[in-house]
Amino acid sequence: MKSKRNILIFISIFLLLILIIILTFSIKEIIYEINYSNKIDNIMADDLEIEKKWIIDKNKIPYNLSNTEIIKIEQTYICFSPEIRVRKINDGKEYTFAVKTNMTSDGMTREEIENYITEEEYNNLIKKREGNTIYKTRYQFLDGDYLLAIDIFSGELEGLAYLEIEFENEEEANDFKIPSWVIKDVTSDLNYKNGYLARYGIPDSFFEYIK
Repeated sequence: MKSKRNILIFISIFLLLILIIILTFSIKEIIYEINYSNKIDNIMADDLEIEKKWIIDKNKIPYNLSNTEIIKIEQTYICFSPEIRVRKINDGKEYTFAVKTNMTSDGMTREEIENYITEEEYNNLIKKREGNTIYKTRYQFLDGDYLLAIDIFSGELEGLAYLEIEFENEEEANDFKIPSWVIKDVTSDLNYKNGYLARYGIPDSFFEYIK
């Protein structure tokens, strides 16, 4: 009887430990989702886009991208001056319309207005297409206090990959420590803005940077 009682106690403790582990992971996931949503809300709270961009080697990304939010993007420009673009997101689950103006000389800050639109509005707008449509998959996630977006391009821009980080303010952007695994900061290089990629393709300098 004592042996059976000990076995039952052991099983009970084992099951309790499993339950604690499951609850711990669940709580961590909930906290992450809350922090992730709050970070996006804080970034989108005004009409400024404050962003830095780096070229990366997609084969040397130090994250498990399967654990991130995965966003498929088809990005089409309907005007380059001012910069106006539409996006088809995740095969048509969402559509957006954005206008970007008044970029600072360092390429980091722009005014941005972005809104959701209907599929019909999107289909009407892309009839005014300028340049080529950009196809990319974005892997977006929190790393500490920062919202990271890794963009891996396909189609005519196959081979190109970026790390982009959008910040709540310029102070946060200036305090950010550049990761050791990135190749080149191209924030201020107009040739690596998406509008330029849609017109001219991958810059020649990219092939020098990744050697």
